[in-house]
Amino acid sequence: MRHAHIVIATVGSLGDLFPFLAMGQELNARGHRVTIATHGIHQSTIEQAGLNFADASGMPEPEDREAFTARAFDRWRGPRFVVHDFAAIDVPASYQKLVPIVADAHVLITTTLAFAGQILGEQLSAAGKLRWLSAVLAPAGFLSAYDPPATGIALLDHFMRRSPRRGRWLQATARRVTHGWTAPIRDFRRALGLPPISPLGDPFHQGQHAPQDVLALFSPLLGQPQPDWPGQAHVTGFSRYIQPAELGGSLRAFLDAGSAPLVFTLGSTAVHMGADFLRESLAAALRLNQRAVLFTGSAEMRAKLPAALPASIHAVEYAPHAALFPRGSVIIHHGGIGTSSEALSAGKPMLVVPHGFDQPDNAARLKRLGVAEVLPAARYCEHHAALLLKRLLADDTYARQSRICAASSRGEHGASTAADIIERSLHQLGFFEHA
Repeated sequence: MRHAHIVIATVGSLGDLFPFLAMGQELNARGHRVTIATHGIHQSTIEQAGLNFADASGMPEPEDREAFTARAFDRWRGPRFVVHDFAAIDVPASYQKLVPIVADAHVLITTTLAFAGQILGEQLSAAGKLRWLSAVLAPAGFLSAYDPPATGIALLDHFMRRSPRRGRWLQATARRVTHGWTAPIRDFRRALGLPPISPLGDPFHQGQHAPQDVLALFSPLLGQPQPDWPGQAHVTGFSRYIQPAELGGSLRAFLDAGSAPLVFTLGSTAVHMGADFLRESLAAALRLNQRAVLFTGSAEMRAKLPAALPASIHAVEYAPHAALFPRGSVIIHHGGIGTSSEALSAGKPMLVVPHGFDQPDNAARLKRLGVAEVLPAARYCEHHAALLLKRLLADDTYARQSRICAASSRGEHGASTAADIIERSLHQLGFFEHA
């Protein structure tokens, strides 16, 4: 068997990276060379996973992470900021960086916001130089009229799920709203002499999907193929990256010293929104007389909590979710797809506090599974959190359903399934036949 060079172009946080680390390790084990092209901040994480890193971003890292995160998660203006100001305007610089990275690649895999990679994939696959595949990490990425993504606005979400006709209205509205966000990409495509993308020439929707294969790297528990999904989409199951790091000694000692704690985490990005979540979480745990682990994300955020915490509370900047979550009682998180997958696999009830993007939809899907309650970030406070946590702790229905879903989730082999699809694409390209 010949060994291929596979380049994965991704944009975003650790939640957008981890599924590709698992996939990359699986492909490495099969003898292929894998390069992940992304932001410089992820270099050490990628190299620790045994994969090749390539810098594919022209955007500098934000000097003030708290201010950047606040802009990114602004309820109304945040999505435009991320798509336009962070991803779309970076396309010319990112494209120039990617050209030499993919020069000897046999496969290019792109994600939703990797717009420069999508353009290269379109160009090079049309010329027969490589196979282009795309990846979607959460069901909301398909914007289906038959299974419309939740917006977090309860009345609107209930209305939209009543019929595909209403879902199509949501599709059309979303495309109109987001069309202006991708103007820099359309300008760059015209400069390259490429035709517009239909509908409305918008790469943020149908334009992100490769014509050969689309990897839906999430659990079928969360989303099943719909009539208006791309016909080439494959639901692989979660591609879980199990970090080699172990629980720290002080955290392990805390866990061993008493009952299973509440675990409060906002992932690697939303945690920098500010200390209100941490303070309200601390108060809710104390009100319920529950032990708790608080993820602070950084020393700066930890400094915004009292220096001396009660013995029942343990603060940690970060800990591997796969190791910690099974030892918790309830997982309180933001609804990012990576954290959601780990909480689902751990078999623990959840309180989901969505902040933006696909998080309200992931939260709604977890609630429909019977494993979670949802509390929007704007309403998150000690009182509301304590009420819902008390329900999650007292009603064994949540724990029982969580265990059932965990057994199903742990039976998925998303990284291996995705690797099989990638190798099949190589066969279709005639790669192995020329060995």
